[in-house]
Amino acid sequence: MALFLLGLFWILAVGITQGAFTLPMKFVRRWKWEHLWLIYSVAAFFILPYLVVLWTVPRLGAVFAHCDAGVLWRTALFGAGWGAGSVFFGLGVDALGMALGFSMMTGIYTALGALIPLAVQTPDLLWRRSGTLIMTGNAVMTVGMVLQAIGGERRDKLAGAGVPAGLLGEKISFGKNLVICLASGVLSCMLNFSYAFGKPIADTAQQLGATKDGAVNAVWLVALPAGGLLNVLYCLHLMRCNSTWPMLYRKTAPADWVHAWVMAILWTGSVILYGWGANDLGRLGPSLGWSLWNAILIITTVICGLLTHEWRGVRGRPFTLLLAGTAVLILSTVILGLGGAGA
Repeated sequence: MALFLLGLFWILAVGITQGAFTLPMKFVRRWKWEHLWLIYSVAAFFILPYLVVLWTVPRLGAVFAHCDAGVLWRTALFGAGWGAGSVFFGLGVDALGMALGFSMMTGIYTALGALIPLAVQTPDLLWRRSGTLIMTGNAVMTVGMVLQAIGGERRDKLAGAGVPAGLLGEKISFGKNLVICLASGVLSCMLNFSYAFGKPIADTAQQLGATKDGAVNAVWLVALPAGGLLNVLYCLHLMRCNSTWPMLYRKTAPADWVHAWVMAILWTGSVILYGWGANDLGRLGPSLGWSLWNAILIITTVICGLLTHEWRGVRGRPFTLLLAGTAVLILSTVILGLGGAGA
């Protein structure tokens, strides 16, 4: 029980840190979206994972040499799919804001990312009390996400056509932003597939001297750069198309570099802590841990969005729907916690 509670603590920390990781986007002074996302991607998906693995995984070359090539390729492909979702994620948060965009995308990929590992890896638990509660918790979470989406649409209708321009410098209709969020939600869940189905990599690392928690970082070193490459290439494409290369190093502010690195540290740190928490939750780690993580981070992003005045001046039904959706999400975390406790 003590180990399970420790796992819950790490998942709580993960939800808060990742829920706040896009907050620095609101304080960028001179950069466009592609500049911020480029530096963030290089730091979060390449530099920091490599440094963490050097620190926590001994005999790294031997770990990959002993792993089945099929496992490595699957982990990398899932990482690449998540990377495509990450690009859409950045666009969605920039366009719709933290309170709405983050919540919608997270609600979608939480359900997919939790239920598929549950069905594939622990089918015996699927229709037991724990599995049923986890499925119910994800269904409740989806209801909360829908309520928030409806509230966001009504907010934008009250504010006028489209939504405020973000770092990309253009207005996009709510319908197009909804498509972006759906694409992000479907693809982003593949990060959890990398963790769930890349377990043989972690097992090999542990056999060769890594701790149980440290061994998971070998999985991230395969998945994150595979997805990070797509993020970097897309940012370079935008910089070429928009002729914004000079803004990266000429028209920049030191604070913008700090914002990008803070985002990277919060995001990469949360992924590492997720590995710890999921390990401590046992067999249900990939499903329960993923669900709890994302339910908590949705609540965190709503709070951040409200504190940074994303919904300033919005009252009536749209704001009521946002609060109702958040309350439903809180209920989903309780149901998920009961599911894990009964496993």
